[in-house]
Amino acid sequence: MNELPLDIPLKNFHEANGAKMVPFAGFNMPINYKPGIINEHKNVRNHSGIFDVSHMGQILIEIKDLNIKNLEKYIPLKLSNLKINKSNYTFLLNQNGGVIDDLIVSMIHIDDRPILYIVYNASRKQQDEQIFFECAPDSKIIHNNNCLFAIQGPESIEVLGNIIQIPKDMNFLDINLFVYKNEKIIVSRSGYTGEDGFEISISTEHAEVFVKDLLKNKNTMLCGLGSRDSLRLEAGLSLYGHELNENITPIEAGLSWALDKGRLDDSALNGNKILSDQLHNKPSNKKIGLISVNRSMLRDGMILFDSNKNNIGKITSGCFSPNLNKSIAIGYVNSHFDEKKEIFCEIRNKMELVKKTSLPFVKKNYKKNGSNNE
Repeated sequence: MNELPLDIPLKNFHEANGAKMVPFAGFNMPINYKPGIINEHKNVRNHSGIFDVSHMGQILIEIKDLNIKNLEKYIPLKLSNLKINKSNYTFLLNQNGGVIDDLIVSMIHIDDRPILYIVYNASRKQQDEQIFFECAPDSKIIHNNNCLFAIQGPESIEVLGNIIQIPKDMNFLDINLFVYKNEKIIVSRSGYTGEDGFEISISTEHAEVFVKDLLKNKNTMLCGLGSRDSLRLEAGLSLYGHELNENITPIEAGLSWALDKGRLDDSALNGNKILSDQLHNKPSNKKIGLISVNRSMLRDGMILFDSNKNNIGKITSGCFSPNLNKSIAIGYVNSHFDEKKEIFCEIRNKMELVKKTSLPFVKKNYKKNGSNNE
């Protein structure tokens, strides 16, 4: 029997602000608000938007030799070499190098002690937490008491800067503790929209007041899962359960940059030989971007064909792009397929031509080294 979805702490606040709530990853989540997905999407690209992502997992793990050794079986980073106040995009890997989950792992100081702060997907909480507690029994889950928000867009620094003091030299994937209402909160310059922005972990007690403070800016609006998905897809970012799963390796997903290559020689790392082989040879599949030619909507699960109607792959994510005014998609095709040849997608029992394109679909605007660039 399926369990009923859980409510995020600010459910009543979201409903009072016109949110349409839908079940997602075991939680009732805002899919959109009254302005609609397209307006929310454009507001993030041009101004700023706030996403409540409190359904996601958050855990603190002490930096101890045994904890690090155990975690390095699953995480393809040299955890002892992580820099303080830096976040890292990485994975939990299974024995075949497949992705159990993708994570953001950060090193921060709490009470003068170095701590791993890990954010992980709501849909993978059970699997991830089993690994975390097996590797580090003294791990501390904080998502039961802390909300997680993302404020995204070119004006996000101005909006958040009116509430807490953000250093001018804080760059993409920097993370630190700040003070709000006499409480320490965790703030990282990160997000999953391709825009400059921040993610904030804050106690449930202060969460609603915090969001209301952000909304005092007239160009800022609440945004739901609908625009979050279209924004991340335009930015060419992978989503667990779509571009990533336990049968897809980071290298097949075009994410080899997120691996510490030195760890691939380490037999203690799950799937190290498979990953090493894929790094030096072609994996069986490769990730590509697609744009609809005939303005038909491209959707997750649609099959891709060559001109001879041979099955060459499938779409893993698809949506309408408000910025391009076209339907876009990410998918996988056989690595041996000639990329210069035409690709067709089966849409409503018809073969329609689609155009291959490089990822991302739109330029990323992360703040790096004092400027906003990809």
